[in-house]
Amino acid sequence: MLGVYMALLETEEDRERFDKLYRQHREQLFRIALSVMKDICSAEDVVSEVFMIIAKNFSALRKKTDRELFGYIAIITRNRAIDIYRRQKSEAETVTFDEAYSQTELMQNAPTGETDEAVKLILRLSEEHRDILILKYYYGFSMHEVADMLKLPYDTVKSRMKRAKKLLKDELNKAAKKSLRRIQAGASQAFCGIVLMLLHGR
Repeated sequence: MLGVYMALLETEEDRERFDKLYRQHREQLFRIALSVMKDICSAEDVVSEVFMIIAKNFSALRKKTDRELFGYIAIITRNRAIDIYRRQKSEAETVTFDEAYSQTELMQNAPTGETDEAVKLILRLSEEHRDILILKYYYGFSMHEVADMLKLPYDTVKSRMKRAKKLLKDELNKAAKKSLRRIQAGASQAFCGIVLMLLHGR
């Protein structure tokens, strides 16, 4: 399949970058799809479809950093898997964000030996609020890019972001000062930025 994707790319630079992306992250994307589909063959089909979409639109993604690009693909993979699963089943099984992201860069960046406490706070939010926070503040997408990625109106994304910030701030306000110090000391830099920003009302 890799050869098929390569044939769709316009430049040698695109082909080299796509090859790197494919080899580095295909297994992670497969695990995301499998966590939803619960079937190896179906998960493989989802990943193949997602890479085909990416290959066809790769020229529009050239300005994205590798981390931003992976974040984009991870979200697409999970959402595509959920869409297919729901069509296949009369009543879809609930798929948690924890399951979908447990093997991705987000959780792998938690400190060794402990789960990043800032990640725990994010994971307490609903799926629609978690996706927006992570895409905006962890992967660095603009609000318009998040809206396009999630196929939502810009005003809907803006409203959800406002609500997500309030919910996360409420969670933070529940934490004792001692717990907060642990978050600041142990959390990844990106999530500390979210935590501190919300605490100060920015």
